[in-house]
Amino acid sequence: ACGLGTYQPNSGQNSCIDASPGNYVNTTASTNQTACDLGTYQPDSGQSSCLDASAGTYVDTTGATSQTPCSPGTYQNQSGQTSCIDADAGYWVSGSAAGYQDACSVGTYQPSTGQSSCLDADAGYYVNTTASTNQTACPTGTYQPSIGQSSCIDASAGYYVDTTAATSQTACVVGTYQASTGQTFCVDADAGYYVPSNASSDQTACAVGTY
Repeated sequence: ACGLGTYQPNSGQNSCIDASPGNYVNTTASTNQTACDLGTYQPDSGQSSCLDASAGTYVDTTGATSQTPCSPGTYQNQSGQTSCIDADAGYWVSGSAAGYQDACSVGTYQPSTGQSSCLDADAGYYVNTTASTNQTACPTGTYQPSIGQSSCIDASAGYYVDTTAATSQTACVVGTYQASTGQTFCVDADAGYYVPSNASSDQTACAVGTY
């Protein structure tokens, strides 16, 4: 009888035939070989079984002699599969043959699926959670001049920010001031007081002999 991994379809023969790569024979006295199923492969001849595609790879044809690595932006966390999985929004896969996806870190986001990288938060925006699918505009009273940040900066005393998604703060002009941080406006100097310079955090009382 032909042994495992071999077969013979014809009569009157003095030897058996090794199963071809991509095929197997798992019984004795077999008259034919069987193609490897989807999700499996066999690179060698004379085998009695096929190999499951490893995690991070797939096999989408029958009779395959090799497995195919998942491309960047996709992954496969199980063996014996016929396709890869697109990275979710908020996640990324940088290399090939990945068995898992990575969450976007704080300061970055990804609104689309199947991506190989995350996007830095724009200036004027922030991302303060992992696996984020969007960035958030800095609220009024705050600003952010840099990209890829996880928070916004309060406007300094003597400055204000009156718009969302601001990339800079604005100095209070002469005659106005702002004593507090994180503000959206400046305060006019009171009667009996004056402010002689920009970006002032306080007002100055008129001196004796002046008003």
